[in-house]
Amino acid sequence: MGLKINITAELHLTEDEKKVIDAIHTIFPDANCTVNSGNITCTSCDISTFARLLKEQRIRDAARSIMLSNLRGNRLVFELNKQVATVGKVSFSVGDVPLGDIRVEVIGENLHHLIDEIAPNTRLL
Repeated sequence: MGLKINITAELHLTEDEKKVIDAIHTIFPDANCTVNSGNITCTSCDISTFARLLKEQRIRDAARSIMLSNLRGNRLVFELNKQVATVGKVSFSVGDVPLGDIRVEVIGENLHHLIDEIAPNTRLL
C-alpha cells in the first residue's frame, strides 16, 4: 500500500526522552525516531499494531469517526494521548493536554480503504 507514517511529539523538560520514544514504539514498533531541539520525530510504514490495539480495545467505531473527520485526500492526521500510549493503549486526544500529544500523519493512496480495514464500521458487521 506504500504508507508513510510521520510521528512527532514535543519533549517537555519534565519528560524522559526514552519513555516518550518507548510510548511511540508501543503503537508503532518499527518507528525510526530522532530527537532534535526538544522534538521527537519518527517515521514508520507499519500500521498493524495500531490496528490491532483499536480492535483489542474495542474502540474501532470511535477511531473510525475521528479518522474519517481528519481525512483530507491522501493525508490523515490525528493526535494520540502521550501518557496513555506509555501503557500500550490508544486514546485519541481532544483539546489541550498539559504534556502535549503524539501527532500522527499518515500519507498514502486510498486512505479511506485503509480506515475501512483497520476501523470497520462494527455496526455493519
